[in-house]
Amino acid sequence: MEITEKRKSTLINITYYTVIIALFYLFMKYAFGLVAPFIVALAVAILLQKPLRIISEKTKIKKNILGAVAVLLIISIVISAVVLVGYRLFVEFKGFGEYVMSKMSDLPALIRSAEEWILARLTVLPDSLEKTVADSVTGIVDRLLLVSQEETTGMTQTSENGFDLSFLATPLGGLLSTAKQIPVIFAGIFMGIIACFFITCDYDKFRVLISENISREHEVAIVKTRRILGDILGKMLKSYATLIFITFCEVSIGLNILKLIGVYSGGYILVISIITAIVDILPVLGTGTILIPWAIFSLFTGNIGLGIGLVVLYILITVIRQVIEPRLVAMNVGLHPAITLFGMYMGVQLFGFLGIFILPITFVLVKALNDEGIIHLWGMDRKKE
Repeated sequence: MEITEKRKSTLINITYYTVIIALFYLFMKYAFGLVAPFIVALAVAILLQKPLRIISEKTKIKKNILGAVAVLLIISIVISAVVLVGYRLFVEFKGFGEYVMSKMSDLPALIRSAEEWILARLTVLPDSLEKTVADSVTGIVDRLLLVSQEETTGMTQTSENGFDLSFLATPLGGLLSTAKQIPVIFAGIFMGIIACFFITCDYDKFRVLISENISREHEVAIVKTRRILGDILGKMLKSYATLIFITFCEVSIGLNILKLIGVYSGGYILVISIITAIVDILPVLGTGTILIPWAIFSLFTGNIGLGIGLVVLYILITVIRQVIEPRLVAMNVGLHPAITLFGMYMGVQLFGFLGIFILPITFVLVKALNDEGIIHLWGMDRKKE
């Protein structure tokens, strides 16, 4: 009888947690985008409450008036920053894109340069082995050039004869889909701004209304959850911002040094540093995704100094990252790195790019709430013993 009751209890718990996980998935997949403007507005309102309260007490100005002024000030600062920084980045990225396209326009020449570089370094091998490897390299290069030429010729002939531009369907479809989302994005931003005004100005009224309609126990749980979530988000934001800033500075300083000593003659250091810093925080990728191919490209095209400099820069960034990252990973609140990596991977699979952050934050929040005793998922039986 006791075994039967335990089995029933286990089945009930499994069903309960399965339903919770399913609801969480459905919310994050289909409803999160709808309520995101209001979540952001609530977060801004919560962050403003303490300074508004202090200023109101000292100046005797009503807090709702100060809240409206504060929101207007924040909006003005954000818009100004977006316009100024956005314009600068647009100019830099536009020029950088043209620079990259000019470098990649002659792909056959690049392939031939790589072949010559490899063949020149095979002379240290015995004659028989050198000939075998050289023949293999030449065969691979010839096939690459043939495939490249066939694709280019095929696309040109098809366009001239049958006007089959189906290869443009995917990029144009993605562009059209993005264009359709622009009105939705602007509507969300507008609703978020309006909600930010209302919630910031009437935050105390909302708080009283909620506290009057829930029990004291639930009110305490909500306050604790808000504090824990704010602490987690603050640590995570600080960690990511610090890593991005450090990588940005490392790449920027390194490229400027390479330019100063004369091995790097290009520009767009700002854009390259930003792209590398953003890619560096993504799982698996890292700075090597940008610097290693660039170094190989430089070596193949005869720019030996730049290639060696980029390899040295990559090694320095990797060493520094390994030293500082363990200190910054304290934001995981004791969560094992394997679980964090699993959360990042599953988040990408389930929710796209934002899942990199959503699922690890959820794991950390659940663990923190369980440790605080707000929810009871594991460890309770052992605590009772």
